[in-house]
Amino acid sequence: MRVGNSLVHADQSLLDSLARMSRSSAGREALFVGLSRLRPINRTPTRLRIAAQLFAPLVSGYGCEVFSLSSGDLVIMGNGMPPGTLELQGERLRALFRSDPGSRGTALDGRDLFLTIYDLTTDNRALENRIRLLAEDRDTLTGPMNPSSPPPDRPMEPGLLRQISGALQKLDPRPLMQRQVVLRIDEERHGAFHYEEFFVSMAEVRRACARGIDVTASRWLFQEICRQLDQRAIAAMTRLPLPEQPVGVGLNLSVDTVLSPAMKAFTGVLPEGTTLTVEVQVIDAFSTLDRLGEANRWLRDRGHRLVLDGVTPRALSMIDPARLDVGGLKLMWDPDLDDPAAIWDGPHPKAMIEMMGADRIVLSRVETDQALTWGLTAGIHAFQGFFVDRVIGATTMAGCPQRKACTLMQCVERRRSAAGPTRRTCPNPPQLDAITRLHKFGEGVSPGVTPGARAPS
Repeated sequence: MRVGNSLVHADQSLLDSLARMSRSSAGREALFVGLSRLRPINRTPTRLRIAAQLFAPLVSGYGCEVFSLSSGDLVIMGNGMPPGTLELQGERLRALFRSDPGSRGTALDGRDLFLTIYDLTTDNRALENRIRLLAEDRDTLTGPMNPSSPPPDRPMEPGLLRQISGALQKLDPRPLMQRQVVLRIDEERHGAFHYEEFFVSMAEVRRACARGIDVTASRWLFQEICRQLDQRAIAAMTRLPLPEQPVGVGLNLSVDTVLSPAMKAFTGVLPEGTTLTVEVQVIDAFSTLDRLGEANRWLRDRGHRLVLDGVTPRALSMIDPARLDVGGLKLMWDPDLDDPAAIWDGPHPKAMIEMMGADRIVLSRVETDQALTWGLTAGIHAFQGFFVDRVIGATTMAGCPQRKACTLMQCVERRRSAAGPTRRTCPNPPQLDAITRLHKFGEGVSPGVTPGARAPS
């Protein structure tokens, strides 16, 4: 692949460029394109060449550099471009691969995994760390990284489980822990924090304890890893600053962990009056149906509750959650919910929501105002997702005297970090916890704010 003379085939060349501009990065931006997330059929040399050529106008018009990484991903760097130029070109590339799920991938916290904008004035180190981590992941695999045929991870097996278990016992999860708000919105669109979910990204755990291993290859072995991680996370929670009243705490755990001695010890040290919401994945709930009701009752008797997590709209009619002994469920947003032409095998999800009670529903993966609006019209009042995070971040910045030193994306990431090094980079840490209520939610903040854009001054 080549675009003029500016396409560089080396991770080190990009790292060298970032190092050179570290003292003079004003006005510089970079776009990371996760082409390695695409299916192999879309990562042929011809298609990757087309993807790189899409940025040729930026090379000739603005002197951008296009770096082809050994992972198969692209990084495009430029200086002094009109606002939104890189984002626009990135979205055109996404449209080119719109049929591939990898082009629409998002993390559990809502972050776009295919396109990431970096303001190199402040995010130079973040991009550098990402490139180094990609290189480290590549080095743990057998054979060279090939964009068209990446080598597979080793499948999980009992011997590897023992190795990972040993690493988990030494792992301090606190630097890896993140938090994400579940917001309740009333009829006048005033929002109040319902609870903050604390979780550890499995991708981060895999990077720390299981490089080059497909931890999901065996469902039973994966569940054992999750069980061990639950124990470590609960122990770490007792050493984290928890939200003050009236904001509750949320944890994503297995049914077995809920009924374990570690859980009893954890609930015993919760600040008096703190409400705990435990989220249990659908697959775990149905593999332990005989204990699900027991876990729900144990929590309910202590003033807490259990909700079913990871419910897709099309699974609602098959699951019939109204018959399950749980306190509620988290429904994952899907654009089909707002599409009159969408076809449903059973009753429309709105009918199922009404049957079980909309007040028991949390609409998750809310990335746009469309999802929020649909949820409110369906009677739902609890929401979680990156759109919610961005509005909270913008509101946090609006009241911060140090806001000009940060981007919106930085504020969101720092606020989401429970105790790690990312949080410590905030120039005004107390402000990260200053906002727990929002008035006229969503008004005055653009739903289209993209990562790296600055919040209103």
